[in-house]
Amino acid sequence: MDLVSPQFPASVIGRLVDELSWEGRKIRRLRNGGRGDENVLTAEALLLLSYLPREAFLGDVLAASHGAEQVRSRIGAGSEQATLQMFPTEIKIPGTSIGVQADAAIWQEHSAVLVEAKGPRAGAQFQKTQLAREFLALMADPKEHNLLLVILGSPPPVRIQSSGRVGLYDGVATGLEELCALSGRPAEDYERLRQLIPETVSWITWQEIRDVVAATAADFSCPDPSVSNTVQRLAGDLVNTIDWHCGVGTPVSPSPVTQA
Repeated sequence: MDLVSPQFPASVIGRLVDELSWEGRKIRRLRNGGRGDENVLTAEALLLLSYLPREAFLGDVLAASHGAEQVRSRIGAGSEQATLQMFPTEIKIPGTSIGVQADAAIWQEHSAVLVEAKGPRAGAQFQKTQLAREFLALMADPKEHNLLLVILGSPPPVRIQSSGRVGLYDGVATGLEELCALSGRPAEDYERLRQLIPETVSWITWQEIRDVVAATAADFSCPDPSVSNTVQRLAGDLVNTIDWHCGVGTPVSPSPVTQA
């Protein structure tokens, strides 16, 4: 699975600009700074998270997620060496012309994490086969550890187009059988993949990420005051970013965070 393309910038800001360039006239809705927009929130939050000490912060976020416990713990343990990319290169499902672009990817030598994020706005929904496509693309070229991490505005159930509110695992399974058939997979492959959903799919809410980062920052210590202050500023910015996008207060100057 090739997540990096030389045709597009590798920086988070560059990838966000490229993604937003497809908005057309709808770009006007971002004149308020993109408040509540899932792409803007995801880019800002994951950029800050990538700058924080990985095993402490990204590792704690993975540990606080729900589902796929064994895979999460193994990926979290090696997160310091991970590469994080926003809006990675489109992945083709083998045997089809169907392309998949996750909101982010976390890449390690022996693991792959695709991140699909929804914003905090009420009524946000997934396309009918969106989660199934991402799951199938992830499993088409399996690493030793594979994870589909879904970031939500509120805990499941999730809203799926044409299906209403369903459990997250059922949302991932929606359309999976048809996609397996389109890609030329035998019927038994669908059954095998469906059974792998609970150990491959995990979720967490933006509020939980915010609380984890605040708690980890409160417990973080470093003998170098410059490094310690830098960590507190980054963590504070991440907490403030999530609060602002979720409609809590207005942006404030960075300051050391306290435990939530």
